[in-house]
Amino acid sequence: MRAAVKQAIASLIPELKDRIYDVQPPAGGNDEPYGVIAFSEEIWKSSWAGYRQVIRLQLYPGNAGMDQADVWAEKLSVDLHRKRVSNPGSGAFTLHFLGARKAERLEASTGKACRTLRFGVYIPEAGADASTARDEWLMALKAWTGKLVGVSWKVYDTAWPSGPGDSAVLWRLTGGETKMAGASLYEVRKQFRGHITALDPAIEQRAVLALVEELGMKVQLPLDSDRRRYMSVVDVSADLEADAFLDGQLRLTLVQRLMRPAEDAALIRRVDVHSILN
Repeated sequence: MRAAVKQAIASLIPELKDRIYDVQPPAGGNDEPYGVIAFSEEIWKSSWAGYRQVIRLQLYPGNAGMDQADVWAEKLSVDLHRKRVSNPGSGAFTLHFLGARKAERLEASTGKACRTLRFGVYIPEAGADASTARDEWLMALKAWTGKLVGVSWKVYDTAWPSGPGDSAVLWRLTGGETKMAGASLYEVRKQFRGHITALDPAIEQRAVLALVEELGMKVQLPLDSDRRRYMSVVDVSADLEADAFLDGQLRLTLVQRLMRPAEDAALIRRVDVHSILN
């Protein structure tokens, strides 16, 4: 991963090619521009996002001055945010720009000024992508979404992979309940959270609203068309300010009405009481 990150930085800032070092600057380095990357804290975020590995990048502009460092920082923060990076031998990963707590500082020991940026890489929990039994409703929702958004989008369920597509949707199951709907009927309700990510924020927002509108218009979603089994949309809403990757913008509730087995159905369906007292 380290070499792939260096290559991604150098592809955007040619002046730093072969001048990005690990952990600390070279001893006795000159004023030529260079960068230093260091892997810092690894933080558990959630079962669907996994761990977040924080990568700190320090830019030393040398004689080019801090104005040049500002230009580099702006370019890297934009072009590397949600950048999918190929990592030979271990698949791809996606960089997320996290900002910086202390953007600029002057090193007392060397007298050199540097600009600091922080990026994050989400690492799935071990076994999160293992082939396990998936919820039937979740898989049906995933299939329906894939047909709606088209082949240019990747649709996932349960958890993010290490390097999701540039335009991607993740659905995950967040809750469920059963309610009685009569003597011989009951309702099964399930709640889902939808995450929609895209490189262009405008495209991302349009995709969120399109899904809300389509789900709102749908009376039923197919669960098993051959057996005439469907799910109904009870409620769908969007929060455009939510973190797309970590929290998800869509909340969806689906319901299915089912007949209770004959042996479980109530034997007394109705009781009428007629008073005989005057």
